[in-house]
Amino acid sequence: MRLLVVGGGITGLAAAWEASRPRDGAPPAQVVVVESEATLGGKLRTEQVDELLIEHGPDSFVAYRPAALQLIDELGLGDDVISVSGTRTVFLRSRGRLHPLPAGMGMVLPTKLWPFVTTPILTPTDKLRAGWDLVLPRQLREGKDVTIGSFLAARLGKGIVRRFADPMVGGIYGASVDELSLDAVLPSLRADEKAHRSLMMASLAAGRRKRNTPGANSPFRTLRHGLGSLIDALSEQLSRDGVEIRIGTTVQSLAATAAGGVEATFAAGPESFDAVVLACGLPAAAQLLGTAAPRARAALADIPLATSTVVNLVYPTDAFPDPVTTHGWLEAEAAPISGVTVSSAKWAGRAPATQVLIRAFVPGRLGAIADAPDDELVGAVTAHVSAVLKATKPPQQVRVSRWPSVMPKYTVGHRDRVATVEAALAQLPAWRVAGSPLRGVGVPDCVADGRRQATLALTGALTRAELGS
Repeated sequence: MRLLVVGGGITGLAAAWEASRPRDGAPPAQVVVVESEATLGGKLRTEQVDELLIEHGPDSFVAYRPAALQLIDELGLGDDVISVSGTRTVFLRSRGRLHPLPAGMGMVLPTKLWPFVTTPILTPTDKLRAGWDLVLPRQLREGKDVTIGSFLAARLGKGIVRRFADPMVGGIYGASVDELSLDAVLPSLRADEKAHRSLMMASLAAGRRKRNTPGANSPFRTLRHGLGSLIDALSEQLSRDGVEIRIGTTVQSLAATAAGGVEATFAAGPESFDAVVLACGLPAAAQLLGTAAPRARAALADIPLATSTVVNLVYPTDAFPDPVTTHGWLEAEAAPISGVTVSSAKWAGRAPATQVLIRAFVPGRLGAIADAPDDELVGAVTAHVSAVLKATKPPQQVRVSRWPSVMPKYTVGHRDRVATVEAALAQLPAWRVAGSPLRGVGVPDCVADGRRQATLALTGALTRAELGS
């Protein structure tokens, strides 16, 4: 089988990795990876500057979704996996002050009652309103998707939404919880309400079950030499395994052959493949599906995209009156950023002792500041971060990484759009769409989906060939 993988980010490379492994006694596929940019890795990009290790995109992944760790082990990088340094200390800035997140606080709900009751992040009125959840009847209707924000506001009040859910969930997905789909992003909340009626009771019960579970105090992991080292190891091993990687090459169009295969048109001319995995992001995938699967293209075109910018700031250590030991904070009120990660405190080996490396996030949902020129953006971000941490000196180095219209927003009805894409491709079983547009935005999600879609594409091609014979 000859497989075309369009896109050389982590999803596409994971798809190529899966397809180039022997499968159930069958030989590996002949894989061609096509990447339009000059480098591989997509948003996973690590820059080494002297003793600084700067991440321009994601800087970590969660361990409770095993796909990333599995791939890392297969590549022989298991010894390079590191957890967060020291004790995880994360704050939320509310009403002008940094407050530690309550112990046991999940993404939305507490797993311990007393820290939640005593936190100054919420007002007494907010806490009383959240308590209504204990007596309210079930709110959700079966089969009807709603926004996370509207559901949580109905059950727990707007204080929980604005002070916890929006900074924490919205920070991950680059969108407000007032537009994100409950069923696509946090389906566990629907299950919790169905099983327990009260979300607070469900969360506290889950906390009791996990209380004595051994393990690290944080689910986050990264690689000693940055996530870019995962891309380097993948591309090197794929090349050794005979995978053809074409950088700076664009697929102009795709067409279905009479036998159900794929004809890809490049600048140099057409080539035939048995199967294709589109791991090239939402706009490019939609464009390439236009002729062969117009319904799939239309469904993909209905998925909105968010913009995100990462601003890395390098301060001298003596710029701060006290050592910067926090791992970062989230913003629960108006600010030119949505949050901060102090990379030098959170991860070992990110900066020398004489420097503090800080990553600030500016999602498009913050408005005009996200689209401001670099000098204006950096000025606003630096002024805010310096004020919060009481810096007395400006940063020594700055890196601005803009990611315009790259983050799919899982708005209400997202699962229906995914189903539409799947149904539209049912007549083309060797054609698959992989990665963040449909099934998860995290690194483990992309790795798992890349591998799964490669298997499905090759299985579809093999089934088609067997039926044809």
